[in-house]
Amino acid sequence: HGIENYERGRSLKNVLHMKLVYEYRNGADVLEDLKALAKVHAPTKRFLASNGVKVEEAACYICGGLLSNIERLAEPAAKALEGIEYNTFQVGSVVPREITQREQEIVTKLGVETGETIKHEINRRVGKALVELVKRPVSKERPDVIAMIDVVSGAVRVVRNPILLAGRYLKLSRTLAQSRMVPGARDVMEKVLDPIREKFGGSELVVHAAGREDVDVRMLGNGRPLVVEVKGPARYRDVPSGFAADSVIITGLRPAIRNDVRELKSRAKTSVKLYRALVLSDKPLAAEDFAKLKELEGAVIVQRTPRRIKRLSPKLKRRRMVYNLAARPVAERIFELFIRCQGGLYVKEFIHGDGGRTQPSVASILGAALEVIELDVLDVE
Repeated sequence: HGIENYERGRSLKNVLHMKLVYEYRNGADVLEDLKALAKVHAPTKRFLASNGVKVEEAACYICGGLLSNIERLAEPAAKALEGIEYNTFQVGSVVPREITQREQEIVTKLGVETGETIKHEINRRVGKALVELVKRPVSKERPDVIAMIDVVSGAVRVVRNPILLAGRYLKLSRTLAQSRMVPGARDVMEKVLDPIREKFGGSELVVHAAGREDVDVRMLGNGRPLVVEVKGPARYRDVPSGFAADSVIITGLRPAIRNDVRELKSRAKTSVKLYRALVLSDKPLAAEDFAKLKELEGAVIVQRTPRRIKRLSPKLKRRRMVYNLAARPVAERIFELFIRCQGGLYVKEFIHGDGGRTQPSVASILGAALEVIELDVLDVE
């Protein structure tokens, strides 16, 4: 702690020097050992010279002297980071394979079990020098930028880690797609959120959401969890708390990590969602008809891939649970339906039955042909 590797090495060589000199003066045959040490140790070289033995200095067997002034690489790294507004950084290095191979050879030959690798030492020492130049801290877990340095050429490549912001979004439009244009869409959410990309000077914006609603479905209530990813940003400061446009509102924005995206996708398959649908029936329905819907509460719904979805095999089957249903008439053949269910349920198909591809369905229980006029997501738990 507080001692550099070259200082440790110097101490070991000093001890070895004293041992060999003592043995040499007492008649031991250690001249070849002294010559080997003298190649990399000035005191031993001077001792042998005083005894008429000349030894040529040699470079380090492993690194060839590359680490002797490795801190010099901090200056080109600082230059490469200019123009980026970042808070934290990390140093990475590209080391010739022959160096790491020689290092591994020595480690294996001597049975070394502890110690610092050459790459780690380079990154640490250059990082320490870079802190003094840029006046910003190193972050090992989540740096804004990484200065990747070729230790032979001195070339520096800056890796700009993406900005990840977690929050919840409301989708107020029935013509807005989430990530790409599809039939019925007039706009894409990623395009609407482009001002966030511009704020951070990023090259691309990607939306990761806990599931997705159809183009014509609104997301209301407390919103759907999402992570906004800004790739290749030039600025890492002043994270907004939210975003608002005519069709999209995002609340509770906060810094996130990559694992948040994975958890987001995972939870989407099991999270409970509440829907509101406005449904048209081919015949009038009475209170006793709506009472039959209690049969669907707690039921596992089996759904073959809807006919409207072309990208998935039509033979795939999905099983999702429906927890609660409530219905009330709003006109002679129109009723409002509230559905609380497991995430991943094809709600439209659960209502109209999709020609028998969803079993059971609201339509099959009511014995009526149904059409979904509009659909909203009211809550994502």
